[in-house]
Amino acid sequence: MFARCLLVLGLMLALGPANAADKVKLRLDWVFGSEHAPIFLAKEKGFFSAEGIDVDILAGEGSTVTVKLVGNASTEFGYAAADQVLLAASRELNVVSTAVVLQKSPAAVIYPTALGIKGLADLYGKTLGVQLRSNTEKQWRAVAKIQNLDVSKIKEVPADRAIAQLIANKTIDAGVAFYFNDGLKLVSDGIPMQWTLFADAGLPIYSTALITNADLIKEKPDLVRRFTRAFVKGWDYALEHEKETLEVFLKANPTVDPKYSALKLPEVLKLAQSEDTKGHGVGYSTKEKWDAMQKSLIEIEIMTAPVDTGRVFTNDFLK
Repeated sequence: MFARCLLVLGLMLALGPANAADKVKLRLDWVFGSEHAPIFLAKEKGFFSAEGIDVDILAGEGSTVTVKLVGNASTEFGYAAADQVLLAASRELNVVSTAVVLQKSPAAVIYPTALGIKGLADLYGKTLGVQLRSNTEKQWRAVAKIQNLDVSKIKEVPADRAIAQLIANKTIDAGVAFYFNDGLKLVSDGIPMQWTLFADAGLPIYSTALITNADLIKEKPDLVRRFTRAFVKGWDYALEHEKETLEVFLKANPTVDPKYSALKLPEVLKLAQSEDTKGHGVGYSTKEKWDAMQKSLIEIEIMTAPVDTGRVFTNDFLK
């Protein structure tokens, strides 16, 4: 009897570690918003736990910080802007995208519908708020050049991140911002808004992506595969169950604005879809588009020299 107990105990000890969930951290790009709702959904629905993963979702302080934390292995996974992955590679940080979730950047020129703006040339004579020395300012310069705009006819003024408030109090007519942030915040406050996305104006840039460290891929490829699979499953589910996704997010984050969150989520889900994802699934990206994004970043002087884009992304974990 004693020998049998020892045998059972030995089996329990042997099997225990194998069955223990992998504890990992996921650092987001910014504070919690409904643009992260499918990630909270994936955790609530048990997609991560089904893959043997215990994930701690952490708010971010900007994509630059998130990329650095993943690059120095302070956190296993991150959700950050794809252009920052390229910049990290240029600084020899071993960061790799395993899924480009938002296929199109939300960067845009936003303006009240009442202004009657039909195209960017209609900004002539208007006051445009621009956050100086930011990446979005550089992207705006590129779009203005692509669209052959005479920017001397537009009154540009320095603006901080409070673009929405500046438009609301009519300090500026329009602003350069993420449309699903400032633009939808104004819509939520009762001001009808429109926007022109930089992506639709000739500037091809991927947006937010799931990232990890290249060393983790080498050391624990199965963990990266399981994590990516659960992460993407959350987005797949959200595309089919938008209402449930929002409910899960609001329950997990009761202090956020529900009206604003409800406006933002469907726009985020739109950005997660493209011709590439129709054929290959959520998160799929191409070297052609990574190369095009890098070319744009160099032209607008966000990057100084090219890197091998083939080492900054992979679709292997989407299979």
